[in-house]
Amino acid sequence: MTPPEIVVVAEHLAGEVTDVTLEMLACARELTHTIGWHVTCVILADDPKPFEALPLASGRTVIVQDPSLSSFNPVAYSKVLAHVLRDLGPRLVLVGNTNVGTDLAGSLSHLLDAPVVGGCIRIRSEGEGILFTSRMCGGKLLAQIEVRDGMVIAMLLPGSFNREEGMQDQVPPTEVRPSPVSLKGLPVRFLELVEPSLGDVDVRKVPILVAAGRGVQSKANLEAVEALAKTLGGAVCATRPIVDQGWLPRARQVGRSGMIVKPRLYLALGVSGAPEHVEGMKDSGLIVAVNTDPEAPIFDVAHFGATVDLLKLVPILAARIEAAKGGA
Repeated sequence: MTPPEIVVVAEHLAGEVTDVTLEMLACARELTHTIGWHVTCVILADDPKPFEALPLASGRTVIVQDPSLSSFNPVAYSKVLAHVLRDLGPRLVLVGNTNVGTDLAGSLSHLLDAPVVGGCIRIRSEGEGILFTSRMCGGKLLAQIEVRDGMVIAMLLPGSFNREEGMQDQVPPTEVRPSPVSLKGLPVRFLELVEPSLGDVDVRKVPILVAAGRGVQSKANLEAVEALAKTLGGAVCATRPIVDQGWLPRARQVGRSGMIVKPRLYLALGVSGAPEHVEGMKDSGLIVAVNTDPEAPIFDVAHFGATVDLLKLVPILAARIEAAKGGA
């Protein structure tokens, strides 16, 4: 079988591959169309059955099976993947720019002596090299990085590709193989998955969310944001900096290290749009952003936006909506 030029390292939870996995496959699929590279998707699991019949957009799926791979373990995953990647010998290894991917990228870089490119939003071939476009400085800057030879590990930023393109009509050839290394006596073991306390509101189930970012400026200004959310029949959520300051409980945080939400309406007030936050809300039905910085990355994912002072806009908007409701 033709060796793959691209290996996608899948992430999965509760027997389902994650959205970022499908986005990585979509990215790899784009490269196959432009330069004809072959793609293999590697899945580490204790039970291969949930993944054997998935129509993933890859030329081949390799499932590595071992009881120790029932849940993510950075030591186990790194040991197994290092052996698998040495065997497959790809040019490009795709992992998610996620908590899991961050753990893996550093370990694999050390074990395989391969460079890591983080925050990737676009990947293309450039002569003999691979050219990466990456977000830096919280998404405010874009960097062009070229790797001319050898294996490279790229961390794909969630939200960069259409996950629907990560599936295809047919199931690719699938190979199930045992772990190539012993996973007994690991210094790290998985104990349990602890769900966060949701407090009074589960923001994952609210159809309308009003998000507060740094642009809110003070805890006192949250009162106007909360009033607007109440008028809309929704709830307030926040970016990580707001939660870190104690203005709202951790259960209201949206982003990679918080909640993943998909409301019908997501109104982002003073939110810059850092990748950490965008990962948690990019699949909202309608995204409306308000930020005085026209270059804020949040406008890259917003359907509508306004570069106005939110502290002036919010009370006016709440009053207009309340008046419209009264006249209905």
